[in-house]
Amino acid sequence: MKGITYTQIAQYVILIFAYTVPAAFISIQLTGNPIPQLGLGSEMLATTAGESTYLLDKLDAVLHDLGFAAFTEQKGSTINLFLLTLSLMIGTAGLPHVIIRFFTVPGVKEARSSAGWALVFIAILYTTAPAVGAMAIFNLAKTVQPEITQQAPRQARDSAPESLSYNERPEWFKTWETTGLLEFEDRNGDGKIQYYNDKNPEFSQTASEYGWQGNELVTVDRDIMVLANPEIAQLPNWVIALVAAGGIAAALSTAAGLLLAISSAISHDLLKGTFTPNISEKTELNAGRFAMAGAILVAGYLGINPPGFAAQVVALAFGLAASSIFPALMMGIFSKRINEKAAIAGMLAGLVSTLVYIFIYKGFFFIPDTHLLANTPDNWLLGISPEAFGAVGAFINFTLAFVVARVTPAPSQKIIDIVNKIRTP
Repeated sequence: MKGITYTQIAQYVILIFAYTVPAAFISIQLTGNPIPQLGLGSEMLATTAGESTYLLDKLDAVLHDLGFAAFTEQKGSTINLFLLTLSLMIGTAGLPHVIIRFFTVPGVKEARSSAGWALVFIAILYTTAPAVGAMAIFNLAKTVQPEITQQAPRQARDSAPESLSYNERPEWFKTWETTGLLEFEDRNGDGKIQYYNDKNPEFSQTASEYGWQGNELVTVDRDIMVLANPEIAQLPNWVIALVAAGGIAAALSTAAGLLLAISSAISHDLLKGTFTPNISEKTELNAGRFAMAGAILVAGYLGINPPGFAAQVVALAFGLAASSIFPALMMGIFSKRINEKAAIAGMLAGLVSTLVYIFIYKGFFFIPDTHLLANTPDNWLLGISPEAFGAVGAFINFTLAFVVARVTPAPSQKIIDIVNKIRTP
């Protein structure tokens, strides 16, 4: 545990720098502000058109001129946005590899302090993400459709805006083409790259007048934008290397914590603590190893066949933690009436309801073509996406747990004493 703690500290330091340093460089390039969170709402440096405009206003105008929805436009219903945000918030508190970090502190006071500092660093990453996304989209449009990003917002045009010639595409474009995560198809044979929303019927007439015959960036994998962003912005090579190191650090940090949580939960909590308390330490250790190997196989399969792009997969994982672990954690701390039966019933109800809802739209166990309904807003229950259902699962968990607690015996005095001890600062 102590070794993994120090390892994760080192990995997290790399992750913080790898994510924020490139964002700061790009923010300086676009707005002159070194703080990405502030740069997102700052005025841009002077453009070719000479106008003074805010970055978000400029990005909205560029996306509008390419037929896309504005970056600041709300995507989806208000209830879905609220529940998705709530799922991410309470899911963070329920992540098992975060919870077990409290075993490394001597007391409750230190645990609270540790959690507070963890939230500070998590907030740095979370608040940087919107700035990284906005700047990545703008730099991509600036590379492929440079004239649109340089003109005045929503400027009337008599001819098609100049597009990037495919033969003059930058090195980062060629690099990502080899991975298959970025693909170009010359649909009108002009040798230039037209990037726009060809699924927008209101923009189709404008595109036809330009001589465009469809979006020619047929594949732009959203997962590559964070990695490609420094290259697109033409940052120094050491910054690009820092981003790659941060990606590896993030993967290793999360994997180490989760594997430890999974193996110890199965070998120590389930086998040693519940089913077979008399097993030897060697048997317990081997059980942990088998559990870890099984987790790696499952993770490998989902890595090869992901249920969505990275942000969606993270939201699903946080939703599962929110619907199962978080309510039990909160009720165990703040309610002396919740007993073992209530906690188990609530966790199972929250977890199963969330999994079933996800499987209906994502496919059972994420196997392709096994979904029952298309994953579209018109099929979602009350407009709630699978990624946002974790908050609903948490509500089901809380409700059933309180009901079961009322019809079953109260916890023993020993359990109540433990709760009182946890509450002591």
